[in-house]
Amino acid sequence: MLLSPAAHVLLTIAALALGAAAPPEPQASDPAGPLLPLPAISAEYSPVEKGLAETLPAASTPVDVKALEQRLAELEKSESKRATAEQEKKAADAAKPTVKWSAELQADSYAFNQDAANKAEFGDIQNGSAFRRARIAMHGDYGPTNYRLEMDYAQSGRPSFLAVYGGLHDLPLIGHLRVGHFFEPFGLDRLTSNRYATFMERSAIDEAFFPARNTGVLAMNNWAGDNGTWGFGYFRADSDNFGDDVGDNFENAVTGRITALPYYSADGSHLLHVGADYSFRGTNDNAARFRAQPEARVGATSPNVPFFVDTGQIPANYFQQADFEVAWINGPFSIQSEYVFALVNADDGTSPLMRGWYAQASYFLTGEHRVYSKKTGAFTRVHPNADFVRHTGDPENHCVGFATGAWQVATRLSQLDLNDANVHGGRQTDLTVGLNWYLTPYLRYTANYVHAFVTDPAAVKSNADIFGMRVGYEF
Repeated sequence: MLLSPAAHVLLTIAALALGAAAPPEPQASDPAGPLLPLPAISAEYSPVEKGLAETLPAASTPVDVKALEQRLAELEKSESKRATAEQEKKAADAAKPTVKWSAELQADSYAFNQDAANKAEFGDIQNGSAFRRARIAMHGDYGPTNYRLEMDYAQSGRPSFLAVYGGLHDLPLIGHLRVGHFFEPFGLDRLTSNRYATFMERSAIDEAFFPARNTGVLAMNNWAGDNGTWGFGYFRADSDNFGDDVGDNFENAVTGRITALPYYSADGSHLLHVGADYSFRGTNDNAARFRAQPEARVGATSPNVPFFVDTGQIPANYFQQADFEVAWINGPFSIQSEYVFALVNADDGTSPLMRGWYAQASYFLTGEHRVYSKKTGAFTRVHPNADFVRHTGDPENHCVGFATGAWQVATRLSQLDLNDANVHGGRQTDLTVGLNWYLTPYLRYTANYVHAFVTDPAAVKSNADIFGMRVGYEF
């Protein structure tokens, strides 16, 4: 007679209670397959074991086999109901959109030192501390559809819309389609999430030229066997913090990006990324404007760090932007650079050319490397070789262990030139030195020093030193 695992447990325990030999286990050739040894079966069928423990008498008491069989039948029926209910719940959950949660906190502190000329032109910049970001998001999918709803409680809207969209994926030819409020496909610096950015703030050219989140529709996919990405979208040109934008003229934008990996090692520790971006943009209220802070911002405080370069309103119907990207990862060492320009169709008949660039390098002292996402054509989360703090040993008896975490040094040089034709917005060059300590993949301390060289429209030169620190936790 072939015994089920639960029956084998019953008879084994009963036999042991009577001092008899345990029943033989089925052989591997049995249809039910080999049974696990008693300790493993007991662990696997703990509800049955507990029920039998309550039913079995002491070893010196005669065993009522019929009572044991009845008790076993009840336990197996109960277990069957539990398994059925669990399967039904899984099936019901599979018929609903999934829900995943994400959050991000970044607390910053800044100190400023200005020379006399800089203070005379821009005022005394106040030291301060603020939450740069305090975000919570829910996202998920249902079959070939997905969604994301992300809000920020540190920006001026309190809360403000961030990525708020619905989409389709696995579509023929175009791959992915997204509708809502999100980043336009423009710029490696912009499309690398601030969670994974090397410095506290993106480069000055990002603030001056790269589009922020806007309301629109985007098609995107991979190509060249996942060694490249492309994206093309149609957007409102200047949505506010809630995704709103109104206007009767062509106040829209057509934006596209294409990237490629001419070289990519099997583990992603060595690669070469190249990319190009283009955007045709109608202006809001028939005016274009380009400006930037010196790669520092004290949350949403007011007053905040002033704009060191600013074109003011340039009367124009539209302008065009182009950007070129390159990044090289060679193990712990990396280089990244972009060059961008904006050609404005000004109402006075001129075509002012605004331009800027940055180049940055970084090195992991502890041997890690920057991590690249083939899906997005941008950089993603760094995982330390050994977390600074972690639980070790027996999971039920947690011990705290310590290691180095990941240490990264970095430097960046950027320049914005907003002077051309009848536009005099000034020129700004920023030199940044940074240190990152990744305690875990989700917790990081960052320290930045920025030296800003400014030449205003009247050719007056000034300088400012900026010291910043951040603690960030996200998941």
